[in-house]
Amino acid sequence: MDGHCDSILKTNEICDLFDLGSAAHLDFKRALANVNLQIFAAYIDSSYKPFQSLQQGLILIEKFHQAVEQNQEQVKLVCSQEDLATINQKDILHALLAVEGGEILCGRLPLLHLIFRLGVRSIGLTWNQRNEIADGCGESVTKGGLTSFGTLVVQEMNKLGMVIDLAHIAPAGFWDVLEHTHHPVMVSHGNCHGLYPHRRNLNDDQIKALAQNDGVMGITFVPDFLGAGDISIEHVIEHIDYAVSLAGPDHVGLGSDFDGTETMPRGLEDVTKISCIGEELLKKGYPLKDVEKIMGGNFIRLFKTVLPQS
Repeated sequence: MDGHCDSILKTNEICDLFDLGSAAHLDFKRALANVNLQIFAAYIDSSYKPFQSLQQGLILIEKFHQAVEQNQEQVKLVCSQEDLATINQKDILHALLAVEGGEILCGRLPLLHLIFRLGVRSIGLTWNQRNEIADGCGESVTKGGLTSFGTLVVQEMNKLGMVIDLAHIAPAGFWDVLEHTHHPVMVSHGNCHGLYPHRRNLNDDQIKALAQNDGVMGITFVPDFLGAGDISIEHVIEHIDYAVSLAGPDHVGLGSDFDGTETMPRGLEDVTKISCIGEELLKKGYPLKDVEKIMGGNFIRLFKTVLPQS
């Protein structure tokens, strides 16, 4: 299972999500053979913020739904706990729709209910900038956490059964969410600050707190968050090792960020290579049960806890 990709952005009038070829790291065709569950994010680019955030978000959501409908015999939209009952079927790609950036809500709680009706089951509360919910990790001056509206969003997402994603949020907001949420949360794609300092990486205390929340951290493949120089699959394994040493094997997963960055680490060029991570972990001596958790079991446990019943 992979906690984050931006592949919806690669679609256009000529090519859809089924077969994007060399233009993308991931599409339905390749994902079908390599993952059981994929989170597809509708990422709202900064050029649309703030005034066109809702419009752009809805366009991306509609593109995703069109692609799922065109491939409904092979792709299953995950909206409830019951939708995960078929998770081990190899001929079905389970797809969960997320929005990356709470700007889509425009500071209005009814829009949260609207996108829930449209099948969105996770929201990354911020991208790098500040929005009506909280400060993103790129806003370093104000050190702001959740706003009053942001607190309402967290509470309402808990009620609806939506997974809160803390990737990109500033540290103050991270801690505020953990104080207010009644459900486990995730960091869909991020790495370990103690191993490589970057504003998008979690410090040791955050990783430990995420585990105490029964949440999951998706180790990402973005080279800029992994280290310096020639980045390879070994860097990803190192960040998995580090996170497991702090949080244990029950709270670590994968969050590739396929198609959210131009380059991928050597050995993880696209989704067809994702199983190599499991192979490397087994070689290092990880028990099979722990590898299965890291390769998807932990995220699936979280979704079975948070998602609504149908």
